[in-house]
Amino acid sequence: MVLRIVSFSGAVTSYYTPAILNFENLMEGSRHLKIVVESEKQLQVADNIAARPFLLSLHKLTAQVETAWPRQRKQALQNILSEAEQLSESLGREDFAAVDAGLDRFIPTLTMHTQQHRDELVNAKRSIRSLTLGVGALSLVLISLGYMATMRERCVGELQSGEQRTTAALTSLITALEAREPYTKGHSVRVSQYPQKIAERMGLGEKTQHRLHMAALLHDIGKIGVPDCVLLKEDRPTDSGHVVMKRHPEIGAHMLSNVESLADVLPVIRHHHERHDGKGYPDGLAGEPIPMLARIISVADTYDAMTTTRPYRKALTSDEACAELKSLCDQQWDGEIVQAFLKMRDRKSNLS
Repeated sequence: MVLRIVSFSGAVTSYYTPAILNFENLMEGSRHLKIVVESEKQLQVADNIAARPFLLSLHKLTAQVETAWPRQRKQALQNILSEAEQLSESLGREDFAAVDAGLDRFIPTLTMHTQQHRDELVNAKRSIRSLTLGVGALSLVLISLGYMATMRERCVGELQSGEQRTTAALTSLITALEAREPYTKGHSVRVSQYPQKIAERMGLGEKTQHRLHMAALLHDIGKIGVPDCVLLKEDRPTDSGHVVMKRHPEIGAHMLSNVESLADVLPVIRHHHERHDGKGYPDGLAGEPIPMLARIISVADTYDAMTTTRPYRKALTSDEACAELKSLCDQQWDGEIVQAFLKMRDRKSNLS
């Protein structure tokens, strides 16, 4: 861009400035010649005194045509030079009447071309100024964008690094949890896979899918705070044990409350055991007030629990678990989410 501005400025300097100067000199010579021809001093013309400025300016203008004159301009100049040559021939013949008549035609034409070139020079200077200002502004914008991009990359890098450290730490927690409760090994990972497919079918965006994946991985993290006597009990939990177990969503949300990058998944972890009819826990929410991602995890969590063998019961088949979901649709679970899950399971079965 800078080279183009320099090149354009050079073209303006090499063409317009000499052209206008030669036009003005020829104009001055023509007007002086006109005054002399109309007066009784025609001998000055014959002695070449009055004609000298006119002829000298004509010579310089002719020379410029062969050097710096643009090709598209040459035809217009050739017309001017042709008229000027006719005036020169009339001067050689001392035909002052023809010179006078020719100047009447020539001077207005020359005036028009001179003014046209002056206007174009003004516009060219404006263009150069605009280009220069534009390049300056563009340079500032590019510098700003470059700085912003560098800062953004640095921030993204720091966020990714922090997220990786957080994920590594949470993976360790999940591994520790599964080590305590071996019969649920892989439960969190499986539950994190189902909701993502449900979210895709429901048309949720990538950012929401990422939140859902993180919340599903961590939904049972609060079980770390449940005593072994309750968590590892091999028969069905007692009423008191069930009360303790029901606290794990609150414990999990509290455990992660200081992790800034997980702030938006805490409500999902806290409410993944709420029911559509309001009979769930810990807050007894019903319907729409339950976070949508929590409703999705609830379906996936229950399906995986039903199809996994526990010490106190055998696993259901996939069809049996799906039938159970259908039977409590819009009671325990959100009907729209159940339908999306069932369609996802049917598609997977057909592909198998």
